[in-house]
Amino acid sequence: MVLPAHATSGIDGEVILRPVSPVEWPGMVNQRPYQALIGVADGAGRHVAEVRSDPDGRFRIFLEPGTYVLQPESEAIYPQAPAQTVTVEKDQFTSVRIIYDSGIR
Repeated sequence: MVLPAHATSGIDGEVILRPVSPVEWPGMVNQRPYQALIGVADGAGRHVAEVRSDPDGRFRIFLEPGTYVLQPESEAIYPQAPAQTVTVEKDQFTSVRIIYDSGIR
């Protein structure tokens, strides 16, 4: 269940896309923030919410304490990111990083 904005628990996330170049050399940053739609399912697998990361790849969603599965969406084969299981504790925001594979090789 999604809680109102004054809630005290949920998920703080960062979404990145990598690689952004097929050639990489030492010290090179080969990733960038990524705007994506992330589905949120509860422990029983029910879709309970979705959130979109901003242009800086950041998002925050307020959720009750519990276990959730973040399901990164994609309109094509690439970019893609695996689902992640996240536990939200009472009065805390759990930090997550979602990494989309760009498919560049």
